[in-house]
Amino acid sequence: MTMKHPLNRLLRLRSLLEDVSRVELEARLQELAQIERALTHSQEFARAMRLRSFAGIAQARSAEWLEAEAVAEWAAREEGIFEKASQGKTSEVNAAKTEYLERRKVRHQVGSVVEASAAEVAIERSRQEQRELDDWFSQQGRSGHGAGAKSA
Repeated sequence: MTMKHPLNRLLRLRSLLEDVSRVELEARLQELAQIERALTHSQEFARAMRLRSFAGIAQARSAEWLEAEAVAEWAAREEGIFEKASQGKTSEVNAAKTEYLERRKVRHQVGSVVEASAAEVAIERSRQEQRELDDWFSQQGRSGHGAGAKSA
C-alpha cells in the first residue's frame, strides 16, 4: 500500500510535466506560425515593390523606381531576418517536441507501473480473501465434524 501513494504522486507529477511540455510545444508552434506569416507578408511586399520598381522603369519615373528599389532592398533584409528567426524557432519547436514526446513516454511508463502495481495489489487481496474463506470453511468443517461425532 505504501508503494501505491508515491507511484500515484509520481504519475500525477509526470502527467503535469507532460502537460507543461505540450503547452510549451503549442506556444512554440504558435510563435513559428507568426514568424512564417510575417515572412510570407514580407515576401509578398518585396514582390509588390519589385513590380512597382519595374513599373517605374517602364514609365521612366526614376524617383518611383529608386524608392521601390530601396524599399525592396529593405524588404529583402527583413525577409532574411524572418528566415533566420524561422530557422531558430523551428529548432526550438523540434526541441520542445522531443521533450514533450519523451515526457509522454515516461508518463506512460509510470502509468504502466501504477497499473501493474494495482493489479498486483488486487491479486494479493483476492488471494487473501480466498485464504480467509478457505480457513473459515476449514474451521466450519472441523467444528461441524466434531459436533457430529459427539452426538453419534
